[in-house]
Amino acid sequence: MPTVIALDVSLSMTRPIPHQSKTAGTSGDGGASENTLTYHQVAVKGINYILDYLTKHAKLEFVSLIVYSSLYEVLVDFTRDYDSIRQALHKIEHYDKTSLENVLVAVNNAFKSHWGSQNYCQIIFVTDCGIGMGPSSLKNTIINIQNYKAACATAVAAATAEGAKDPTGAGVVVPVPPQPSDNQWVGFAYPSKLSFVCLGSMATDIAFRCGTKLYQQLLDSSGQKGQLFIPRLRHDEAPSMDDSVSAGDNGCDDGTAGTFRAQLTKASALEAFETMCETNYRQFEATLRCGGYFRLEDPIIVWPAPLPYTARDVLGAETTKLMSRRLEVCGFLSLSDIGSPMSVSRHLILPRSGPNTASSQNPDEAKGGPSSGGKHGAGNLPTVEERLETDIKAFYGKADGESAHHHHADEQHSVAGMEESVCVLLHGALKVENMAALILLGDAWYGFIYSYADGKKKWNLMLNVLPPGNDVVPWLGDLRYLGTLDDALPGENPSFPIKADKRSYSQNIVVWIRQAGLQSDIQKVLRHAKKLPEKTQHFYKELNRIRRAALSLGFIELLEGLAHIFEREINTLPQSASPDCSMQLSHAIMELRRPANRDLKIVIHALPTQYNQLG
Repeated sequence: MPTVIALDVSLSMTRPIPHQSKTAGTSGDGGASENTLTYHQVAVKGINYILDYLTKHAKLEFVSLIVYSSLYEVLVDFTRDYDSIRQALHKIEHYDKTSLENVLVAVNNAFKSHWGSQNYCQIIFVTDCGIGMGPSSLKNTIINIQNYKAACATAVAAATAEGAKDPTGAGVVVPVPPQPSDNQWVGFAYPSKLSFVCLGSMATDIAFRCGTKLYQQLLDSSGQKGQLFIPRLRHDEAPSMDDSVSAGDNGCDDGTAGTFRAQLTKASALEAFETMCETNYRQFEATLRCGGYFRLEDPIIVWPAPLPYTARDVLGAETTKLMSRRLEVCGFLSLSDIGSPMSVSRHLILPRSGPNTASSQNPDEAKGGPSSGGKHGAGNLPTVEERLETDIKAFYGKADGESAHHHHADEQHSVAGMEESVCVLLHGALKVENMAALILLGDAWYGFIYSYADGKKKWNLMLNVLPPGNDVVPWLGDLRYLGTLDDALPGENPSFPIKADKRSYSQNIVVWIRQAGLQSDIQKVLRHAKKLPEKTQHFYKELNRIRRAALSLGFIELLEGLAHIFEREINTLPQSASPDCSMQLSHAIMELRRPANRDLKIVIHALPTQYNQLG
């Protein structure tokens, strides 16, 4: 889950915070005087707090630092070396006005080039909520987003009306939304969360109050998941001589002249950064359980934290599922039998150690549930298996009286690396046996845990989350009915998985797991297109192969993308190119965009011309 930190370096960030005490500033932050504290200095302290928090709670987080005003600059690319970011913070220069849209476009392009469009990104803006001026102002950005959303709604309505005119209902009209310009931001093209840490005073700064409203309107109009973090200003603090501000000094007369109005302080700003870190980087703590009566269990951390899974049915109703805090090992399968099923996300499984580990192993004890020693309700009585499990644990955990008394202090101060860990045991077993553990993540929701090598010497325990459902891996069948070889009936073939009697090697399998596979297929079609009419048959063979794969996967947007690529190729053809090249490309564009050709049985044939001798 990479993080992008964008720091506002416009001239407004160099302002000193008004009405601060004489000892607020320091002489080592950005070269300011000893008696002043600027917004930039508070922002730098807040970014350092973010890095310290990540160092303690999320060491594996990749972080990039970007500064922006009317332009932007990537100071530090994605890295885990947080010291390089701390050093870059001391070399920042300030420029002109704020232009938020330019840096939003830059963040979108930079993240897609590094991580693709499937990864989740945290984007943190540290700013004083300047709205800019002119065409690049925040108001114009919001207006452009609203116009784009309205144009998309109009395209959908037009496509729906066009489809309703067809009496047979066979024609499917796909709406073609307008394409935003290269410098226009209408939202991020990948799962993300946009956070703004706003530095200012809602009580006394009218410009800051108006700016926060526009920033919230930006989140609402773009549909972007995010939040504004504004420092809480305490009015009950004892004001100093410089903190006392009258209402007349703020340009408003509300009958509170001469009363204390709270201002931004370093403590309140750091509190906002702390709230943001705890909200966005909260660890997902769970319990991994394995075994029958004498269950092995271990407190773990799932990193990055799993996101809620939202599924949409045929009628458009959405249901959201959350991963359980108790992960149950259901069984073990060979990695060769599992193959490469479709997954929602992948996470690292890390053992969780700390002073409260023993007390947090069983969540029911903290809640006074069935495993606690208190009184049980009528419906919460422990079962026979749970009582037996408790007795077995107490028996094996019981030590000799005197030896336990003498070694009690040593056990309290034992090294964390020498403690027993189910994660270490499970990782070693899975790595040696080349197997994976089937994990129950929730109600009808499964995943696999296996040993994964990040490098030559670094091995990790990886959790592969499957889509919710019991029959999400076709070659495994219903996961609820998997059993061991001992469960097989007499004379039943125990081979698994079931293999087909005959195999067909005539069809080429299209694999688009990675972006390079799709790019190579499109480039192959373009190479044949540039050699028309000699490669006419090869061109349409590859075109139909890509078209069938896109229709099978529901990747309808690829057909429109190919049509745009062919249009660009027609405009860039050299004069020495054959006339058949533009004719065949135009014919392919028309066939790709025809709604009646969305059937898998239909094959696009070449256009007969005098050059390819098909007529």
